[in-house]
Amino acid sequence: MQPIRLFHTPARLQVTLIMALVISSTAFAAGEKVAAGISDPSGNRPNVIVILADDLGYADVGFHDVVADGVNTPHLDRLAASGVVFRNAYASAPVCSNSRLALSTGRYQHRWGAYYYGQGGLPSNEHTIAEMMRDGGYRTMKIGKTHLNNGPKSDPMKHGFDHYLGFKHHSWDFNLISEKDVAAYEKKQKGSIAKARMAPIGPLTRDNGELESYENTTTTEVFGRESLHFISAEGDKPFYLQLEFNAVHTPLTRGPEQLRKKFGIPARPFDRDAAVWEYPYWDPVAQPDYGQWYDQTCHLGIPDPYGRKIYLAHLELMDTMIGDLLDALEAQGVRENTFIFFSSDNGGSDQSYANNGPINAYKYCLMDGGIKVPMIVSWPSAFANKHIDATVTHRDLFPTLSEITGMTPQKQLDGKSLLPLIHGDVDQLHASEPMFWDSGPRQNNWVARLGDWKLVYREVGKTYQSYDLDENGLVKPTLSDVNIRSGLQLYDLANDSGETKNLSLEFPERVAKMKQLYTDWRAQMADPISGKKAK
Repeated sequence: MQPIRLFHTPARLQVTLIMALVISSTAFAAGEKVAAGISDPSGNRPNVIVILADDLGYADVGFHDVVADGVNTPHLDRLAASGVVFRNAYASAPVCSNSRLALSTGRYQHRWGAYYYGQGGLPSNEHTIAEMMRDGGYRTMKIGKTHLNNGPKSDPMKHGFDHYLGFKHHSWDFNLISEKDVAAYEKKQKGSIAKARMAPIGPLTRDNGELESYENTTTTEVFGRESLHFISAEGDKPFYLQLEFNAVHTPLTRGPEQLRKKFGIPARPFDRDAAVWEYPYWDPVAQPDYGQWYDQTCHLGIPDPYGRKIYLAHLELMDTMIGDLLDALEAQGVRENTFIFFSSDNGGSDQSYANNGPINAYKYCLMDGGIKVPMIVSWPSAFANKHIDATVTHRDLFPTLSEITGMTPQKQLDGKSLLPLIHGDVDQLHASEPMFWDSGPRQNNWVARLGDWKLVYREVGKTYQSYDLDENGLVKPTLSDVNIRSGLQLYDLANDSGETKNLSLEFPERVAKMKQLYTDWRAQMADPISGKKAK
């Protein structure tokens, strides 16, 4: 029997209790500043926290110019006010696993064959940010989601982390995170948990395999509290924390209990002993086809009238956990010398009721809705508050941390340090450098980007099912179509950020040049390979 952890204390009170035990041994002197781009000369290197949301919509943060109705992210807005907001930041892929590979390594994941889901994995010879940080004397921890398509280094404990708490999957149930939930399903129908492979149920994993159950809480709260424990631990070493929430990924079947009434979400309790588990819960007896249930709840097969409200509630809960983290850093006296990176793994998903504002389309495709993401970098003692319009990518994080800490990566990186851009030494980081996205032959969708020009190729068109809201903020039962073109498409993003006007026929020479750039780049990349075959 695994230990059951009960959490009934309000999150803010728990933060207060934790902070009361903290010893502020690494505080910066009042008014002291870190020299641009380097650690403090006394050797007081910055703490580093990397925070990733999951499938977050571009318009679902309060610090952007376009903010969707109902969005409430005061703590992310507070983080943005203390640092640099990148308005044209991009993930390396339109799906989570491949995007996370690029962020963790600072390299095109295509170099080892990771183009789409299930491909590439993390090979043994790739080097991660966490490995660099640990080798440089940081204490390290991974909390939350890890989804890297298998491979010999798929386990977070092989990435350079001293400790880990979370799950290794593309998704996890927010609420059913106890061994008792597993037992309830197995009691109803033996083998049912094995069927629930797309949205797993049950305990989280700590370090090298210990399972931990939790009651009366959510994964978001568990990950937030675990982060507080980690940053509050005593020691002479600076810390590196990689916090990857599964909010706001599907399955969004139930609102967080503490925010349910605020958002007008009906109670949907899970009774382990009920004769029948009613929709939106999966009942392996009443609905033997798990795939059907998953399509209904996670692929808009049955639009949930409360879907957008549930999404917003989970977003607000994640924002609260980030606020608790900021509070704890301030109470310890280390906020000034803590570098915080925040972003989303890829573009917002229509299937989770995200809102990408004026950005075209959603997750899974290479229109900007699938790859353009919110992004903040905050280091109060070194960075002034500003908004930057230059194009940047997740791959730029690794070289930025390399420059800040003075540690050398083991591999040649594809990203560039953000520091010259942040400090105003340059206006652009990648203006003269072509950048590429490629989802491989399974999607036949690739992009070449040169400055503000974006060349898109898609072999087969795609239709998204997008939701609409009524006057009460409820999802309408009839969905709208968002159609994505096939063929070669050229867009001038400086004048057409919504990718509405295909200019390929007007600029054939530019199309030919950018297509050749892609062909040359692709020839340097590996062919797609299953993550299970990675070495």
